Amino acid sequence: MRSFLHRLFVLFVQLVGVALTLASVLLLLRMTVETELLEEALHRNLAIAGTLIAGIILLVGSVYISTRITVFLIAEKRPTTFSNVRPDPTEPPPQT
Repeated sequence: MRSFLHRLFVLFVQLVGVALTLASVLLLLRMTVETELLEEALHRNLAIAGTLIAGIILLVGSVYISTRITVFLIAEKRPTTFSNVRPDPTEPPPQT
């Protein structure tokens, strides 16, 4: 039962990621249309630059967040913490 609920939750997270990406695309479409309606060249060029920056942040950010959360939920191993402690050279290496 737990496996089913876990898979259902992962599916939900992926759907939220798709919805976030779609919302980003729709927001960028609206920004592009509003940019094209500007008549003054300086304002239009600044708006185009802002749209490009917003597009990079929104789309890459939404894909990164979706992927990161999905990998965190699916991964069996948890991330290890790194420390500055050197391993003892007399110990045998861990078996994987």
